[in-house]
Amino acid sequence: MTFISDSAGDGCMALRIEYVTPYGITCSQAHCVVVGATCDREQRDGPKTYKVHFNGRIYADIQAYDDDKSPISGFNGSFELNPGDSKNQYNLVKQCYEHLKTMSGFDAGVDC
Repeated sequence: MTFISDSAGDGCMALRIEYVTPYGITCSQAHCVVVGATCDREQRDGPKTYKVHFNGRIYADIQAYDDDKSPISGFNGSFELNPGDSKNQYNLVKQCYEHLKTMSGFDAGVDC
């Protein structure tokens, strides 16, 4: 399974963080967007598991994102899919954002 976001931003989930570029520029309202995810089925000596790999882009702010400016950085992550109770299951993209908020540099992020 592969997910690729649209570039229009309609109905887009995002995370707002403070980001310092490698050049020392602080972006206090940086806008982080997951742009792709893949899910791989793995089976070892037990039940099947699903590993999710995702990537995204960091924009200086929401205006830069809305104006389709170039991102200032990017990110990658992976986690084991939580199948959970299907009635309360987050969709794959939401789970990517939930995992992103556990990663260093994104843990103080705010949903936006």
